[in-house]
Amino acid sequence: MDEEITAPPLTDDPDGTPVSTRRMEAFTDGVFSIAATLLVLDLSVDKFPIGIHSDVALWSAIGDQGFGILSFVISFLLLGLLWRIHVWQFEFVSTVDSMGVFLNTLRLLGVVLIPFTTSLISNYNDLLAGRTLLPLNFLFVTAVSAIQWYHLTSARHSFVSGLTPAAVRSTRIGSLIAVGLALVTVALSPWLGSIAFVASFLNPVFDRFRTPRPKGVRKRHH
Repeated sequence: MDEEITAPPLTDDPDGTPVSTRRMEAFTDGVFSIAATLLVLDLSVDKFPIGIHSDVALWSAIGDQGFGILSFVISFLLLGLLWRIHVWQFEFVSTVDSMGVFLNTLRLLGVVLIPFTTSLISNYNDLLAGRTLLPLNFLFVTAVSAIQWYHLTSARHSFVSGLTPAAVRSTRIGSLIAVGLALVTVALSPWLGSIAFVASFLNPVFDRFRTPRPKGVRKRHH
């Protein structure tokens, strides 16, 4: 027996009608994965000096890229943290409107810039702009993510399901804490460079002091 296909309801405002998050989630996952992969391109044997013929010389050349390796690891882990937050949030987002799509696209604009700003802090760490642009980049992504979450969890909409009002308040506070830690990172970066990102890694610690997130009833995947 053929499966019955239900036609979507008629509308006079297609741009303002909430839609499924499937395509947006797939696009977002792809952008995050590509950005994370591009980070490693800044690590290259082309930067090694010519004439390496011993293990000692090779390890010395690798050590000369130590700061670049550290910046790569920090950026990769922070991208993973941002992606984890995105994954958790969208387990409870069933539909999204045009503003939600726009905010997500704006956030991804910041995500795709992370490989570039990571290369800046790796190669121009002695310059103020080189040390601060990557933290500013992460601050931008974190702030847009918080704005997007506030929009999606607004009481005027019904984009989120399966979260109690207490859980919504808790996650909103968590997004503001993340922005605050990103601001601290930016403030410390002129003196500490990549080390300033230790502040951003404190976000999971602050999560433990917030109201526990109930598991809720997550959306069904199609």
